[in-house]
Amino acid sequence: MKQMARLIILIAFLLFPFELVIAQAQPDQNKAVPVPPNKAKSDTLELGKSYASLRPEQKQLVDDFIRRYNATTGSNLVPQEAYNNGRLSVRTTFDAVTHALLNAKMTDATGKSLGRAIDLVEAVDEVLGEQSGVGGDRQFRLYVYLKPNAVDILSRSQEFLRDKDNTVYHGGFPICYRLKNGPPSIQFSISRDHKLSDIDVDYRASGFPKGLVNGHLSAANSDVRAGNNLDRHDGRWSGLNGWWRNVFGQLGSGGKPQAENATASVGNIPLNPGVKADQGVDKSAHDFLQSWVVEKQPNKSVAYFSRQSYPCLETTVQKTSKSAPEGMIRLRTLMAMQKFSDSIGKANSVADVFDPAAKSSQALKEAKNAYASEFLLVSVPADMEPDEKCVAPLSDDPGNRSKEKYFATAFRAKQGDSRNKVMTLLWAQEGDYWKITAIRLEDGGDAGIVPKNAAAQAEPSVEEPRAIAGDPAAGNDILAFYQTWIMKRDVIRASTFASPRSYQCLPAPSKDQQKMTPIARIQSGLQQPLERIPSGANLSDMMSGLQPRNDLLPPVQQENSKAFAIMAVPDQMADSFLCQNRQPHQDAPDLKPADAKYGAYYLSASRLNYGQEESPALLLLWTKEGVGWKVVAWAVELP
Repeated sequence: MKQMARLIILIAFLLFPFELVIAQAQPDQNKAVPVPPNKAKSDTLELGKSYASLRPEQKQLVDDFIRRYNATTGSNLVPQEAYNNGRLSVRTTFDAVTHALLNAKMTDATGKSLGRAIDLVEAVDEVLGEQSGVGGDRQFRLYVYLKPNAVDILSRSQEFLRDKDNTVYHGGFPICYRLKNGPPSIQFSISRDHKLSDIDVDYRASGFPKGLVNGHLSAANSDVRAGNNLDRHDGRWSGLNGWWRNVFGQLGSGGKPQAENATASVGNIPLNPGVKADQGVDKSAHDFLQSWVVEKQPNKSVAYFSRQSYPCLETTVQKTSKSAPEGMIRLRTLMAMQKFSDSIGKANSVADVFDPAAKSSQALKEAKNAYASEFLLVSVPADMEPDEKCVAPLSDDPGNRSKEKYFATAFRAKQGDSRNKVMTLLWAQEGDYWKITAIRLEDGGDAGIVPKNAAAQAEPSVEEPRAIAGDPAAGNDILAFYQTWIMKRDVIRASTFASPRSYQCLPAPSKDQQKMTPIARIQSGLQQPLERIPSGANLSDMMSGLQPRNDLLPPVQQENSKAFAIMAVPDQMADSFLCQNRQPHQDAPDLKPADAKYGAYYLSASRLNYGQEESPALLLLWTKEGVGWKVVAWAVELP
């Protein structure tokens, strides 16, 4: 059978492109951005406090972004004003991350200079400071475009380690490079096409058990203002003087920054869509259209676009007569959606503007839809052929296919310049929300839900893609471990699930631990988080599962997914999880999904419930040893 994979609907540059943009630029020049309170003048230069105090490389990044923003919107923003009017947490994040990049020098195996980490950045895409209602992996970081040779340089650098792939955080950015000898450490989380990166500074250790109990999941891990993070930063990269402390009266370390309650980025685009996934994909699709054409608030609609659609749309934009500058696609989306909404005038309902398209393939089963008068909603099989220009194909083996659930909505325009054109949107769940991962616009005459070649080959499917069953014995042993550790709180018996191979994950013993055996140290580590976990009637009261955000780690179907997740690990990736392989520099070529082989390893992922907060993600790598499944490695993954 010809290679099959999950569907990524072909993209066309319909009414609009979309982008990811830096938070401090102002879309509405009549609406002022809050300015920090006035502070006493200082005779010393307070680096990063204002545009004038930025280093030349930092100014260049700001200037370039504002130039692209002005070219896209026709605005006349001045870089100095845009930066100085930025929220405090945006400026401190930009300052701290770029300061670390400026000071991170790289060399190859012969000692030859490879430049500085900041030289890997082509352009800024977005700066996220403190944000309300989002996880720690969506705060205090930069999203950037990388230069074409950036990943090659990182792989040759003796200062950066190709770490295990990101598993449950940094969705869309699975490839991980981390500066050695941290914390603090710079983390590059990179998209599979090597074009985009999420960059942050990790200020606190992520080892077991310390990483589970020191607040890593909170955004404080990457907020230079929090606790003694500035001292940690200055200890490795001197010169960041903490100018912001005057803003909230902190004369020493250990203080807590004033809270910022930002919920939107440039263009007043919400950080999260208006409807959560548990309300149904049909409700999400309706809210997308309702906000756009009835409420005349397309900014709320743009929040439904996933970052995953960007590579596809970027390819399509290049085919148009007017391409979008780097970092401006989302803003261009908003502008064009606004233009379309204005052109159709008042609409009393979505049905005044759109009606459902006809289903073009019997392979697609209609899904439950409370808004059938507005759009067609179908469940999409995971084995549809992708547009290879947008995403690498997955394996021929049905067991290796993505197990995500996809839906497609299709509707025909009744008004405006796109009259009789059919728009198709592909939806997939990301965290707590349904997001649009691909789009297509076609003339009504030959419009279809899927590309013609994929539709011709698609086999009849049930509404939900098949799930990986996994090894029942592995599932039973993983469950037994969590029951023993969390429910029964028997750390001695729980420690028997640890293989001697996992002892490599233990850090160097402290003075008090030097006489302890490895198994005794593991028992001590298991005991420490138990002291913070309130008792509960079942596992899901005391811990929660984390679903994978990496397309190479398909989830395993099991009854206790609310308490912990199990995912299959490619045999070829398992070595990267083993602790003895995390420190030495080594080349780690990207694994192509088509080459992934499964069956020998599983990863369990969970967060512990500490009452008012949760721990970071605890990842355990399992393989069969003798008659049972054992933990051969562990890691604490932070945002």
